Amino acid sequence: MDAWAAKYGASAAFVCVSCAGPQLAAEFGRRLKLQHCHNTWVDEDDMPTWGQLGCNGFIVLDGSHSVACRASAAYLQVSERAFRHVEELIDSLLGSNRAPPLLEGGDGSSGSSACAKVRFGTDTDEDHAEADTAPLPKAASVNVAVLDAEHAHCEAALAALAARRDAAALGHLLHAYEAHFAHEEALLDEHLYADVRGDGSEPAGAAFSADRGARASHYADHERMVRRVRSALVAAADSPIGPAVVSGLVAEFARHTSAYDSAYADRLHSAMEMAPAAAVAQA
Repeated sequence: MDAWAAKYGASAAFVCVSCAGPQLAAEFGRRLKLQHCHNTWVDEDDMPTWGQLGCNGFIVLDGSHSVACRASAAYLQVSERAFRHVEELIDSLLGSNRAPPLLEGGDGSSGSSACAKVRFGTDTDEDHAEADTAPLPKAASVNVAVLDAEHAHCEAALAALAARRDAAALGHLLHAYEAHFAHEEALLDEHLYADVRGDGSEPAGAAFSADRGARASHYADHERMVRRVRSALVAAADSPIGPAVVSGLVAEFARHTSAYDSAYADRLHSAMEMAPAAAVAQA
């Protein structure tokens, strides 16, 4: 976001909006060293009725502040190519007064959500093809011992895959991912997301929730990572596992733990520490 703001200058404004208060906005600004874009927040009483986290697509407005695209291509679906989609939308709006070019499945009209459907090339490991090997990730502690141990188990599975590059190692990685993701999601749902699990208990038309968005994007990334390993397993039946596949999986795990797991660490640790005391008090 900050790089875009520097690139486009006064031609376009880029706004990061925290829906979890000014503290998160400040932390976001410090962590990403934001200098060029607008970094702000909305108060709980003014919470929007719709929206999404950036990894699910950006909201793009035209020069009259009308919605040109409710959600650009989702990072969770097309990875880095999602950012190129945003640039194409902005370049189109700056280059003419008409709406952005039509994309697959959409009419390009104001408020259309079809902008999320886009393809740039193929969904392969081309983004990582330049690296023969990648350093194995070491996830930062999330201050929950059992989850730290599961992260270490996933790292060991990635190390075995890097060393062996065979289907058995891929199968072991898949099992490690599925077990860890299921346990992590269960803990998060119990301690952080009990009120935003999308199980029908939320009132219709509920305002945008940062926790709901965080949960959805985090779990969707789990699903995407599992799909990628399964696809690699299918491909391994017909051809050797190349270094680009391994490098891509290694980089993906490092990105996930940094972007998603670090975000819940302090809150989950505190909530789990308080849980036994709360249970005793109720008893």
